[in-house]
Amino acid sequence: MTTHFPDYYKDFKCIASHCKHTCCAGWEIDVDEASLERFMAVPGIARHIKDGSIVLGEDERCPFLREDGLCTMILEHGEDFLCDICTEHPRFYNDFEDHTEGGLGLVCEEACRLILEKKEDFTLCPPLELPEEIQTVFDTTRALTDRLHELKENIIPSLTRASFINTLEVMDPVWTETMDRIIANPPSLEEENAAIDSDSRRFSNFCAYLLYRYPCAAGFAAEATYLLADLVLRGTDMLEAARLFSGEIEYSDINIEKAIEEFSF
Repeated sequence: MTTHFPDYYKDFKCIASHCKHTCCAGWEIDVDEASLERFMAVPGIARHIKDGSIVLGEDERCPFLREDGLCTMILEHGEDFLCDICTEHPRFYNDFEDHTEGGLGLVCEEACRLILEKKEDFTLCPPLELPEEIQTVFDTTRALTDRLHELKENIIPSLTRASFINTLEVMDPVWTETMDRIIANPPSLEEENAAIDSDSRRFSNFCAYLLYRYPCAAGFAAEATYLLADLVLRGTDMLEAARLFSGEIEYSDINIEKAIEEFSF
């Protein structure tokens, strides 16, 4: 089957030691069977593996992550030696009956930069017609907020939205602090609309990413875009807000399922 990727996919490259939020800390690292057999043949690697996973060290850092942010395993054995989860992150794939759609997750700060800072509309390579919802998001004949209300007619108030998000599993304490700022001083719909329409390209890119990654979840994409506006309005940088959102909501199976269900109507 053909696999389609966003046109920015080819430009992605891990920035390694330049990354402020390394994916080599704070995440469970499950090793696939083929890599496990390879790892167990190297004593210096095998001693860091237990029950099919790499045992994290102090501050939940991968034992192969050096202080300078580089990977000992890559330096000593090459990139091809990595296990699947390390090789594939932050990529995702959606399988359909006649094709596969792949992409990059916003939890990675470099992927986040590529996705949100893109100046051109979202396209796939090789070409594939985009869903109507994504085409709607990039219809610049109307304000973006009007287009978002077409995806979900009744956008809920910021306080209600943030209060629900606060009931979900917390991955990073920083997320709780950002949500508390919204709850303490919830933005009005007028503030949200002004923020979104004044930076419509980046908000459009964020929404289109969600529509692409989660087909048939237009309500969730619209509400998440308004949540991103709330985060920005209460002092979080746009790219950091998107990265935090992705880590908290997308990378918890429970949280993403609950959020899509809550915001679908």
